[in-house]
Amino acid sequence: MSLRRISGAPMKETFFRLATVVLLGLPGVGQAEQLMVDYYSLLGPMDAYNSRGQPLNDLCAIAQQDRANWHRFHKREASDGGDMFFHTSDRRSMMTGKCQYDRGYYVNPGQRIRNGTRHFYVYVRVFGSNGYVTRVLISEGAG
Repeated sequence: MSLRRISGAPMKETFFRLATVVLLGLPGVGQAEQLMVDYYSLLGPMDAYNSRGQPLNDLCAIAQQDRANWHRFHKREASDGGDMFFHTSDRRSMMTGKCQYDRGYYVNPGQRIRNGTRHFYVYVRVFGSNGYVTRVLISEGAG
């Protein structure tokens, strides 16, 4: 038996098969990202402050607080839509740093919401795989 063959397969082919099995077993690797949840919501004054009353200025943080207000505190504006995903703080924290949006349109969102010059009606699409969020797309919900 040659040292280059294992179980009748060339060593290179065996290594490739083993590497493929290992990589496909890792979370998020080799698995297609899919739409996990989507909803419409109004980002208003109560969403522009965190649970301790501190002002929020990042749109992603405001969107997280919107979900906390919906699920945990039951503070809902008439235009807020529900979702079945962000019911725990661990799941809401998955949004951190994963939001993609038009930064020109959503400039200074917290300040604009708090001073009453703007509320944002948004359409939120959450993508991921195996229950893990990979990106959150936030776009204008109207029109």
